[in-house]
Amino acid sequence: MLRMKKQLLGVNITIDNKETILTEVRNYLLGKSKKFPFVIVTPNPEQIMLAQRDKEFLKLLNKVDVSLPDGIGIVWAMKGIVSRIPGIDFMQDLVRMANKNNWTIGFVGGWNGVGKKALVVLQSSYVNLHGWAITPEETDEQKLAKHIVDSNTRIVFVGLGAPKQEEYIDILKKQCKKVVFMAVGGSFDMIAGVTPRAPDWIQKIGLEWLYRLFREPWRWKRQLAIWSFIVRVVLERF
Repeated sequence: MLRMKKQLLGVNITIDNKETILTEVRNYLLGKSKKFPFVIVTPNPEQIMLAQRDKEFLKLLNKVDVSLPDGIGIVWAMKGIVSRIPGIDFMQDLVRMANKNNWTIGFVGGWNGVGKKALVVLQSSYVNLHGWAITPEETDEQKLAKHIVDSNTRIVFVGLGAPKQEEYIDILKKQCKKVVFMAVGGSFDMIAGVTPRAPDWIQKIGLEWLYRLFREPWRWKRQLAIWSFIVRVVLERF
């Protein structure tokens, strides 16, 4: 069983370690849980600051099953009571789980067909992986929900950026049972090789955001949210 979440600036964050969460997901997909469906999100400092302004987004974040501490800023702000769980790593753990258990996965989102490219990359590593990929422009929520059910898809990854991906999941989950939904942000781009991931040593010291800013300087306005987040956390502490 997952423990209670702790709040950070009003946003629930799951405090369990990765293995405990993966066990909970596995048990759910094996039918050991009666709750339907199962939703995972990956809030980072930018999303938490967005939730301060957008109360509907805050509600969406706080009614999910698992809220992964995706960024090093989250770990810092929570004074080390959580360990960082990068969303892309957790996503790949779920892909391995699906491959092992012969479960079908689905990819929703990604610009310029990047979701489909990411699926091809994964299927080249896991030859028995069953999956499909689609963009919201190719279908509507009603047809997509029917496809999820008819294809017996067990895990659906949605990469549309926040808050759109969380809103999209909230619509789909009402029509799909026995499914795990996970909001994955830009993970499709990294898996497809469109956006290189930071080297391991940069990941370990928690500076992936700086590496990405160096490669994509046009993101500087978005990174201002990190500094706003730091100030807000410090003010909350004192």
